[in-house]
Amino acid sequence: MSTNTASLTGYHREDTFFASRKFMGGRPVYHLDMPISQLTAGVDAPPVDEVQEDNRIVKLERGKAFADYVNEKKEWASPSLLLWCPLDILKFEPRPEINEMVNDPSVILGVLSVPRSSKQSVKILDGQHRILGFHLWMQQLNKELQAAKLNYSEAKKLSDPIVEEAARVRVEKAEDNMARSENESIGIDILICSSAKEARQIFADIANNAKGMVKALAIGFDQTKVVNRITSVLADEKAHPLLADRIDFNKDRVSGASDYLLSAKTLADSIRCIAVGITGRISKAQERDWQDGTEGQGLLEYKTRQFFDALQNCFERDFVMEPKDMREKSLLGSGTIVRVFAGVWFELTSDMDSQGKKIKPRKAVKEATEFFAKLQPYMAIPIKSGNPWLTTGVFPSPERGQTVTAPGSRNQELKSLTVEITNWAINPSSFPFGK
Repeated sequence: MSTNTASLTGYHREDTFFASRKFMGGRPVYHLDMPISQLTAGVDAPPVDEVQEDNRIVKLERGKAFADYVNEKKEWASPSLLLWCPLDILKFEPRPEINEMVNDPSVILGVLSVPRSSKQSVKILDGQHRILGFHLWMQQLNKELQAAKLNYSEAKKLSDPIVEEAARVRVEKAEDNMARSENESIGIDILICSSAKEARQIFADIANNAKGMVKALAIGFDQTKVVNRITSVLADEKAHPLLADRIDFNKDRVSGASDYLLSAKTLADSIRCIAVGITGRISKAQERDWQDGTEGQGLLEYKTRQFFDALQNCFERDFVMEPKDMREKSLLGSGTIVRVFAGVWFELTSDMDSQGKKIKPRKAVKEATEFFAKLQPYMAIPIKSGNPWLTTGVFPSPERGQTVTAPGSRNQELKSLTVEITNWAINPSSFPFGK
């Protein structure tokens, strides 16, 4: 008996697919369609509940929900999955005989080769929970098919036609479901990226034009904005001692027993306050002036470090506490207070107004730091009746039975408290504590 060795696919070093090549945003993009069973064999399931270099944290519940959707709804639908791959991993060979018939230079048809040894170089850009869901679904299908066949084998031993028929029907149903995974496909787009950083930016661009991504994660991924870049530097790349390993990039708000001091969103908001004030917005012109690597960005980073140096030095007794304890014992456990203090720092020390025009600072950095030090003895919470913080009008009233640990966080409240504290610094006689 002769055997066609070309059919022994298990020894192949690469998998080949009919695909198309196009360009999007200047990058090559390969599109192919793949059966679900092939997808799960070729693309690993993303890790669950783990921080990833180039994507968001994956939640098992969302993956299960998608698996249930595909399993229960035979008319399921899904947009194409988006993957990315470094340069020089994939090989594409155009097919001239087909392209001459199509006669469209914007889309080239051919054969895409994916080396099996480089399988892990192809990573998920968008569609993590769907890919996890497909893996969970395939596990479910294989488990049921195995159980059905074992049950059928045992049923045949009983010589009971009714039991045997029921077991046979179960096997047939399991095989039909497995056939769905082999006969139904999903589209896949593979973008060629030069680095993981580029992939993160693409993910951020996608998320910024969609709905559902928490701002803290977008800040970590989207490095086109000066505030986001400085957030990443101060929290990670060249971390300030007060912030190292204490910034949450996966939630917009930290609370309760969280080990994090601030969310990346709160840190970014505070940096923005140091740049343009408590209610200011960074203009396009300022973004241009503060581009990555410019003197403007370096100066803003320096000013931000000065602010956090002041907090660390003036409120050392507060910051030596664990974040969860700070939220119970100190006003500085509130991200709102950190934002307001950043706004006060701008009002006292900035040599530019919110539009970027040169002004004379109201206080030197040393003087502003000394003012913050005056506040340290009065940061304890909860705030009781008669506490001077209540005179600002932005804290809830403890008379209503509330446990008061932070001011209100509406824009008007932030502005009002910033103005009030700034006035305490400029006019010492207005300082309400210690009287």
